[in-house]
Amino acid sequence: MALKWPSRAALGVALASALCASVAAGQGVTVLAPQPTPAAAEIAPPVEPSAVVRRTVKLAEGTEIRMIFDEPLSSATSSAGDTFSISTDEDIRLSDGTVLRAGYRGKGEVTSAEKNGMMGKAGQLNIRLVYVRIGDQRVRLRANKGAEGKGAVTSVVVLSVLFGPLGFLKHGHNIKIPAGQSITAYVDEDTDLTVPVDPPPRG
Repeated sequence: MALKWPSRAALGVALASALCASVAAGQGVTVLAPQPTPAAAEIAPPVEPSAVVRRTVKLAEGTEIRMIFDEPLSSATSSAGDTFSISTDEDIRLSDGTVLRAGYRGKGEVTSAEKNGMMGKAGQLNIRLVYVRIGDQRVRLRANKGAEGKGAVTSVVVLSVLFGPLGFLKHGHNIKIPAGQSITAYVDEDTDLTVPVDPPPRG
């Protein structure tokens, strides 16, 4: 006697019945969640950059600094108490080899001014260099190399006497300092600088 195979419809009904029976019997059907691809699993978290190591370096008293005048001055127009802008004209090398680029700004002050007068009297213009700002630190300046008897006198540049050697111009018996004129200043006291220092301002 030949065997008779069930039809496709009959097989489908049988499988559905078996599945319903499994659910009724408390047997759950497990659905596998998709697994991350190896490429995604191997992505490493970002690495934090290392912190900048800051240290203190001394800018010694008496260190020579070349400064320039950022604006012109004249004994004919200046008055005592006027302030003016100055900037470092050359790089400064610290004891640890750190180089401070030119361009740090500071301030000077007119201590007295007298325009030319009658009988051929020449004008006078006396100034003092107050400080230069390097990073967050103000570095006090003076006009003379020696530190003996430090005070107001050592910080004053008497331009009525020194205009010739420094290259200042004397027009019509008035003292005139053009913008860009250079002058030597000296650090007035030991100053601790925290390095690395922010670069000098632009413009």
